[in-house]
Amino acid sequence: MTQTVANIFSLDDFLTGEIDLCSPPEIFMRVSQALDDQNKQAQDIANIIEQDPSLAVRMLKIVNSAFFGFPATVKTISRAVTILGHREIRLLVMTTSVVEKFSNMPNSLLDMREFWGHSLKVALFSKYLAEQHPKKRQLSSAFISGLLHDIGRLILYMKAPDLARASALLVKAKGISEIDAEKETFGFSHADLGGALLGMWKIPESIQTATAFHHQPELATDNKEETMLVCLANLLAHADTTSEDSIQESISAEDPIWESIDMPYGVIIPVSSEVESQFSRTYSMFFGS
Repeated sequence: MTQTVANIFSLDDFLTGEIDLCSPPEIFMRVSQALDDQNKQAQDIANIIEQDPSLAVRMLKIVNSAFFGFPATVKTISRAVTILGHREIRLLVMTTSVVEKFSNMPNSLLDMREFWGHSLKVALFSKYLAEQHPKKRQLSSAFISGLLHDIGRLILYMKAPDLARASALLVKAKGISEIDAEKETFGFSHADLGGALLGMWKIPESIQTATAFHHQPELATDNKEETMLVCLANLLAHADTTSEDSIQESISAEDPIWESIDMPYGVIIPVSSEVESQFSRTYSMFFGS
């Protein structure tokens, strides 16, 4: 049997070796442990977050933005913990710490502004679509699912940049999908890798599933609604949403996804408008100007 690149790699090869690369952000793990400790108070959790000044500043900036829409200014991290509650503060710490963890990846490997720009657009589409969904109370992690949906791509480029570029060229050369090109090159896709990484980090299962199946939501056995939303958000982030006509050309009302997502097609127009209006300021909050 001829040995190919695809059958000499495994997911474990990409999730082991460099401890710092594939380990969860330390601050997130410490905050999670504190949140799970019934003896810890809001100030104890705030003390952990404040040990990372840049994280604390960014979190307060986000909490006081239109993203959360609180009527009064939140001046301290302990107050933010009290107002937001454990689930929201866990997701917010996860978001900001993961962004910081990968913020130093060199642009020579991957255009990081473009990567995070796309990820944020998917996150915003996921968030605003979720707010229109009949089961919106069960979709509170849609934003972070959207933001992390392509995290496996970062690992591919950091661990095997030449092969990652070769996979991208294969898409054009053979006219195949990105997922098929990655499976031919590595034996698995960035979605498989991202889902496995988040599983290793013990990230909530809804986020793991949405990441692992955002290109093939029909394969998800659980958390189908969130996975479908992220899939749709990814399609919309790649589409031309500048006008109603261009949206319909990219994703029509007859697209099978609408039969699965339990929302009227008409939500695309206001959701696209909201994403467009919020994108620049939200990008600045999370990633700087």
